[in-house]
Amino acid sequence: MKELEQILTRRAANRERLEKEAPDLFGGFNELMKYYYKPGALTRRDKELMAVAASVATRCIPCLGNHLNNAIAAGATREQAFEAASIGVEFGGGPSFVVVRDHMPGMLDEIFAAKQP
Repeated sequence: MKELEQILTRRAANRERLEKEAPDLFGGFNELMKYYYKPGALTRRDKELMAVAASVATRCIPCLGNHLNNAIAAGATREQAFEAASIGVEFGGGPSFVVVRDHMPGMLDEIFAAKQP
């Protein structure tokens, strides 16, 4: 299994488990996410690209995988994803660059390969 596939599969399983074992924790956070990602002045694509930048800055690799996947699904290009990541590197410095270097190209390859007919 490839890196992004593992992240997304683990995320789905853990979300389901947490929803059963800690419904208040899960539900509260889920409502927060739905609220912030709802349509508004920014498009879903723009919000997901902002989340890519934040994921890189905070060096959250599972977050990066999830938000890259969501950004591309919302219409972002590979170039836009890397540009958003560059803002994260600006805030996170060298360790954030390593996250981009070691994880992002492969994750994007997986996303775009899955989109091929």
